[in-house]
Amino acid sequence: MIKRTRAAGALLTLAITAAALIALSGAGTGRAAGDPAQQTPLPTLDAATPTPLPETPSGGEATEAVPGHALGPDDAYLTIVMYGDFQCEPCARYARDLAVLRERYPDDLRLIWRHLPDTRSHDKAALALQAAEAAAAQGRFWEMHDQLYTHLAEWSALPPEQFRPLLSQYAATVGLDVARFDAELDSGLYAPVVAQAQQDAADLEILGAPFLLYNGVPFNGRDDLFGLDEAVRLWLLEQRFFDEPPEITIDPAQTYRATIVTEQGDIVIDLFPRDAPVTVNNFIFLARSGWYDGVTFHYVVPGYLAQTGDPSNTGRGGPGYTIPDEHNNGLIFDREGLVAMAHPAGIFDSAGSEFFITLGPLRPSYEWDGQYTIFGIVTAGMDVVHRLTPRNANDPIRFPDPPPGDRVITIAIEEGA
Repeated sequence: MIKRTRAAGALLTLAITAAALIALSGAGTGRAAGDPAQQTPLPTLDAATPTPLPETPSGGEATEAVPGHALGPDDAYLTIVMYGDFQCEPCARYARDLAVLRERYPDDLRLIWRHLPDTRSHDKAALALQAAEAAAAQGRFWEMHDQLYTHLAEWSALPPEQFRPLLSQYAATVGLDVARFDAELDSGLYAPVVAQAQQDAADLEILGAPFLLYNGVPFNGRDDLFGLDEAVRLWLLEQRFFDEPPEITIDPAQTYRATIVTEQGDIVIDLFPRDAPVTVNNFIFLARSGWYDGVTFHYVVPGYLAQTGDPSNTGRGGPGYTIPDEHNNGLIFDREGLVAMAHPAGIFDSAGSEFFITLGPLRPSYEWDGQYTIFGIVTAGMDVVHRLTPRNANDPIRFPDPPPGDRVITIAIEEGA
């Protein structure tokens, strides 16, 4: 029943123009801080459909359509393409972050570099590109790539004539045949690559660097290492997707109890199979399949709610399917301890695996009652819920570097309890 797919992860499924992406590339795009009482559960967009750039096939394999320099296993599930300029500080930051991601996901991530020099604003971008290509001819592209970015502050303000001899020093540092490097660089052998790289990017309507593609889909997330890592986790979660929702196997007349074993203690929940049979069946199926093992309470606001259920720990992942709502069952959000499914506000029948526990009545009632399916209530362990670490990864103002969050060890299901 497990589905392995190259479909896009939920974080990357927004259809936006390349121009808008470039405008976003220099600023954070996380959810703005606000009154928790006015917030709805974080969105779970696992049913969305990816929109690649024009004429850009999605999927890791398709990223080879335009030549680039690759690093990482050929069979990696996720390929990240970076369009970069060596004389660009945001590009240098992205390069550093991508190096961290490669260390975190060595078997799952492949990185491809493609040049996009801004020769109008950066007077040494073209020369740096040619130096990198001269290094690539000797099998040292990535060493020169790292050298250029590591020492960007050293050479970015130099006039081009002073930068040129520094490149020979870099060539020696990374172990090149300096005589060959100098000869090829000074001959202009790689000068045509500059215009070709710019044309390749223009053909894809990419207006500037840095620009990232995750399996052919433009990156549109929080503009820091945390956001880049979130996107990786969402893509890798696809490997655990199910083909379809589970068949109904529970007995609505039976009683079911779930025990959420956490690092803070146990939370015991009595489920409501008569009021929400499809939802309870889905929850039990996912719990018994191990879907919830190791997930984090990724969104916790004291006095409001605590949300979990996404193995990517981003608040935007799901099991690859959605279930119908059962929110018109007469239950309302009038107390703490209620357990309900999360989904994007106003988008019905879009819940998947995420759920939340209320930490008090949710108001205004019209934003909650009849909007989210309540399928259980905490009967023991509310003190554990109240002790959960406050966390909101999509709020870069109050949580610029979110704490890890409290982990669900497992969820045990008892029948006839």
